[in-house]
Amino acid sequence: MLIALMSLTMAQPAVSDPCVHDRAALLALAPSAFDQDLDGGWRPLGEKPECAAVAADLLADYRKAHWGELTPGELHLNFWHEGQLRAGLGQTQAATRLMMAGVNPETPNSGFSDYALGTIAFLHQDRVGLVAARERLAALPKPDGFDSAAERFKATYGFDLKWPANLDVLDGLIACFGRSYNEAYGDCRPETPAL
Repeated sequence: MLIALMSLTMAQPAVSDPCVHDRAALLALAPSAFDQDLDGGWRPLGEKPECAAVAADLLADYRKAHWGELTPGELHLNFWHEGQLRAGLGQTQAATRLMMAGVNPETPNSGFSDYALGTIAFLHQDRVGLVAARERLAALPKPDGFDSAAERFKATYGFDLKWPANLDVLDGLIACFGRSYNEAYGDCRPETPAL
């Protein structure tokens, strides 16, 4: 009987690890393929809650492996995306540092800094700071050329860009203030602003 049980146990297929990935192949990708391919790069790992830490580590490893090759924009996006994953993992201090590193000083009028400050205020349970960042972001004038850039973005990625970018995210963080980052970021974007 023991031999039969052992052979039955050994015959069972091993449970596959949902976080298995080809690390070397991913680290060899060009920055746009690693970060902006919605079906490739780090994103398939990052979309699985059980793989968020693996994806965050992969982003950090990619940044280290390509440090001298990344443009400032690519570098800042990498920091930001790792910060988002760390925020979802409840690693608030690490997320804060990474998100601040994700703010590109070369794009001061993009609104991204207010988006980042609002997100960080949310993580630190600072509703006043979150609402203030949302108001600053909402007040930014649309830059020249935004509409044509939004058309190119839609043609490339299939998504609409609205001005100001990420205002809906801050509205969601306000609407679900006090909940987890993943919940507020993903499921709480209201149709109309919630102040």
